[in-house]
Amino acid sequence: MAPPPSVSGVSPREGVPGTKITIRGENLGVSQQDLAGVFVNGADCLLISEWKSQSKIVALAPARDGKGDIIIATKSGGVGTCSVQFSVLKENNVGPMKETAVWVNEKYHPRRRKGGVNTVGDEANDPLGLDVEGDSKFPEDQLMEMFPEGSGDIGSERFDPAYFLLEHHQATTFDDLKAGTEHLRRKVSGHNENQLSFIKANTNSIMDQLDTLRSVRQRYELDRKDYGRDPTATVENAVVQCKEEADKMFFDVLGRKDKADKTRNALTVLNRFKFLFHLPASIRSHLQKEDYDRVIEEYERARALYGSSEEPLFHTYLAEAEKGVQQMKEVLYKKIREGVLSVDQQKKLIGSLVQLEKEGDPAWEAVQTRYRLTFQLMENCKNGHLEKDGSVSQRTGAGHTFTTSPAGKIRAMFTPPEDPDRVPQNILFVEDLTERVGLEFPELWKLGQAYLKHELHVEPDIGKQPVFREMVLSSISFFCNLIRAAALPAAPLPNREDYGVWRESAKANMWLPHCLRQVRSTYSILINQDMPGQVLDIIKTLTTELRMSSLNNILTAVVEETYMLHEKEDWVQDVSDDNGAVTALPRLYENLVIESIRLIKEAVLSIDNREDDILEHETSRLATELLLQKVMSAFAFTLENAATENYYSNQSDIPPDSKRLLLCLNNCKFTRTIVVPKIVKCLNDIEQLSLEKAAKEAVGMYKVLDQKLFDAYIELKCEPIIAIIEPSMYVGKFDWAKCVRPSGARNYVKEILHNAVCVHAEVSRMGKEFVVRVMDKLVEAVCEELNRLFCCIQRMNSNGCVQAWIDIKCVELSLKPFMRQNSQTFIREAIRPLLQLEKEKDIILVQDCLEDFQRSMQRHIQCLESHA
Repeated sequence: MAPPPSVSGVSPREGVPGTKITIRGENLGVSQQDLAGVFVNGADCLLISEWKSQSKIVALAPARDGKGDIIIATKSGGVGTCSVQFSVLKENNVGPMKETAVWVNEKYHPRRRKGGVNTVGDEANDPLGLDVEGDSKFPEDQLMEMFPEGSGDIGSERFDPAYFLLEHHQATTFDDLKAGTEHLRRKVSGHNENQLSFIKANTNSIMDQLDTLRSVRQRYELDRKDYGRDPTATVENAVVQCKEEADKMFFDVLGRKDKADKTRNALTVLNRFKFLFHLPASIRSHLQKEDYDRVIEEYERARALYGSSEEPLFHTYLAEAEKGVQQMKEVLYKKIREGVLSVDQQKKLIGSLVQLEKEGDPAWEAVQTRYRLTFQLMENCKNGHLEKDGSVSQRTGAGHTFTTSPAGKIRAMFTPPEDPDRVPQNILFVEDLTERVGLEFPELWKLGQAYLKHELHVEPDIGKQPVFREMVLSSISFFCNLIRAAALPAAPLPNREDYGVWRESAKANMWLPHCLRQVRSTYSILINQDMPGQVLDIIKTLTTELRMSSLNNILTAVVEETYMLHEKEDWVQDVSDDNGAVTALPRLYENLVIESIRLIKEAVLSIDNREDDILEHETSRLATELLLQKVMSAFAFTLENAATENYYSNQSDIPPDSKRLLLCLNNCKFTRTIVVPKIVKCLNDIEQLSLEKAAKEAVGMYKVLDQKLFDAYIELKCEPIIAIIEPSMYVGKFDWAKCVRPSGARNYVKEILHNAVCVHAEVSRMGKEFVVRVMDKLVEAVCEELNRLFCCIQRMNSNGCVQAWIDIKCVELSLKPFMRQNSQTFIREAIRPLLQLEKEKDIILVQDCLEDFQRSMQRHIQCLESHA
């Protein structure tokens, strides 16, 4: 797009309509077709303009009086600018023979020069005969100011010599002006001489004209004789009659014209003062649209224009406008007292009231209203929920609905409830209150700060700063006490009934993490408002109490859930080479504790928003360590219940007691060696806690449980085996004194081996450690019983002695993999009363029987040897 046109010169600078003017400048178009408009003094002269070049346009002056810019508009460059102006002069030299749209008096005022007649508008040389100064002209604006009715045009009726001299000869010396005056005088004298020469040259014509005048006079004398001394009287009467008839004809027309003129004058007055006359209606319209700034603007403008006027009509309309403004003041004050607007909206209303010079302090009243509404909001919220809490139709069964794992129960304490119908009213109150205070209290703070920082269009009262601080402190304290009354029923709180007594406050413990999250969200909002530390410390104290209570309640809930885990035991075994047969119970316990610790770290122990580390306090730290010790030890009671108690199980096929004891024994070992170290490792990043003692105590508990379960299993398995040895030994009224020649090991020995293999098979699924541990104890008990039985034999023949040697050797051979020092001692003591075999045949018989026993019981012996 081309640069916009720029007009920098015009010649001449003034002229009557129709004057040919030359416009000069830059970028004045590229052709005649490129011109979009040529505006001279506001009139478009495009049709009477001619494009010459990009720097020159010739046009005719328009028929519009006044002085204005010359603006050129082109299609290529748009609307341009102008640095000069052109004055269009009123055309006063209209003669009787020139067409015009107005009535012209029939006077003729030509001026003769050099024998000819020049009209006023023609150009002439300088009448003083001096050169016209072109470079140092007197400023045209000052000339117009000094001579508002004058003109420097010597042909104009408004010609002023002083204007002419200043315009053309401001720098001409006085001597040159005197010389110019002599030149003008000589020029006038020469003009008179030319008139005399004209008369001499036209004497004949003048005489002819005199003769003509005599003839006219003679004719006039004759007419006077015929028609009297006043021959024009008849004509005059006729003219008067014509005038009267004409007046009658045009009377109605002229009457309507007068009415039209009056109406036009009235409309002119109405149009001129329509702003004032429309002001009351305009104010009512703006009030309906709540455009208060427009009301104030128009009212102030009307007061400035017509306030000092003495016209009663103006004051009447101003009084009506004042009523509308007074109504607006009441509306603005009502809106401020309602306190439902934002801070920015209230600032705007306060500014409007201050601009209207409203009495009082609307800014401070807005702050007080917001403070009152904040307190009222918290009180109404409390009363509404208390009413629902105490109603007869209060819902029953409120609380969490747990359909997930034990870890899911703990996780549910940190998540918002999906079904509000099962949430206690005090918890719903905490949710509602924190949300409302998070929205409302920042508005109070911002409004008060705006007042103290001179942002509410009024000069603040410094003495109200401590009053506002007390407002903020009391509001936050009331908010925190309401939370304590609803979520911390055990917290010491004076005048608790002032903050609400909740029917289900005892159930708040399971919702504390959720309440903590709600309070923290509000705390974060208040921190972002850059509030003083004294205010934030009040809420920080509340969050600290909630965090400590949440921590204690979560760990306590973990302990309680752990105690109930045995009801989740399904006795499905997970067998591995490293851990043997383990049920799902230890993993459930591990997931419960690990998940709880993770949630505690994220939601309770994490330090956000200027919060204190609750474990820095020794009391809290010691209590937490004790609770963690209980958490790590609680599973021991679960395992004991699972192994020994009658309990409800989801699975109807419960394993036998011995198998349950073995599984719980292995679960105990797995928990002690795998689960507890994992829990301790998960807590190691909490540097404030010292868990060595807690872990040691927990491991001790599992060791005690291990021994207890092991003793119970040994008692359960060994007692029947030991109890049948003696009856089996003397079955059939066997008598060692009447024993016949033996042919092999007796059946009670085989029965001992068989029972030992059965126990071995049951224990082998638990792992090698348990096999050795159980079998060693079982073999020791068998050897002890055999020692007792052989020591009690009073009489024994030689065959009985050989049989005893065979039985003891077979027992010793079969149980050899698990024969420890105590067992060997019992065997030695058992054979001490026996006679040593001296006969070769007895020794061979014992050896043959031993080999026969080894062949016949080979599979049983191999079972025991495989885990030796």
